[in-house]
Amino acid sequence: MSEPATPSADNDWLVKELQRVQDECVHNPRDDWYTENDLVESGYRREALVDLFGKPIPGHDGIIGWTVSSVAKIEQTRLAPAYELLQSAFSAFNDAADTMTSRAMYSSFDS
Repeated sequence: MSEPATPSADNDWLVKELQRVQDECVHNPRDDWYTENDLVESGYRREALVDLFGKPIPGHDGIIGWTVSSVAKIEQTRLAPAYELLQSAFSAFNDAADTMTSRAMYSSFDS
């Protein structure tokens, strides 16, 4: 039986090129994860994250947060429909937040 051939200079180039392509194509698990800071940078209030998305959980390499898919699901099934409802319910939607805040504050005094 013959021994395996020693890699030639041509093979070294090929091995390096294959490694470069693999490095570019390998999925980074961090891309599937939102940290608290990621969501705050996206415009969410830090104090609202647990109410919106639940308690953060540990992920890859000790990262703490929420999966991109769970955040997307909540945004699509809860937040977007609520936004659309508010938008259609108030004629001047820019003032809807102020209107809702004053109504919620007024209602809380009744209870």
